[in-house]
Amino acid sequence: MTYQNGPILTSSQKQILYGTILGGSSIIKPERGKNCYLAMRDYDYEWLSYKIDLLKDFFKVDKNTIKKDKNTFRCYSIAFPSFNDLYDSFYKDGKKIVSKDVLEILTDEAWMVWFVDAGRKTKLKAYLRTHKFGEEGSKAIANYFNSLDCDCNVHLCRKRFEIVFNNKGCNELFSYIKPKFPKFIADKFD
Repeated sequence: MTYQNGPILTSSQKQILYGTILGGSSIIKPERGKNCYLAMRDYDYEWLSYKIDLLKDFFKVDKNTIKKDKNTFRCYSIAFPSFNDLYDSFYKDGKKIVSKDVLEILTDEAWMVWFVDAGRKTKLKAYLRTHKFGEEGSKAIANYFNSLDCDCNVHLCRKRFEIVFNNKGCNELFSYIKPKFPKFIADKFD
């Protein structure tokens, strides 16, 4: 879907972007230029390609879309007005933040992307890296998931914040996100 200033985000694409921003990707506000753009990176080429495909209206898709930088794959969207509102929602004074307003509009699709980008699972627990949001942001995230019966706590591991979902919370979280996993991702969390 497009308009004269570029593509308009669908509700599904918004959820993909919310999850990927919370999971570690960035909306970049250039010093010069009026529109922001999306910067994504991952160790998993297939996962990054999958997200680009879901957001293909916002990328110049060709053989150079994804670049390898040592062990990491990187890509950058085209700058569009659509990203300016996202920047305003997720950044304050140039620093990434998480707000109650953003958390309340997330769906299982955003949770799935967020977890694949910044989470891991063991047999009984799930972990979600939240260090970029500091202690206050991590507590807000834990409160949000606890309000949805995804029982969890903030944990400091190696001086980095993460959310730890107990067995019940992990099962509840996965009851929402597992049906959203693409097959190649679902296999990694079985």
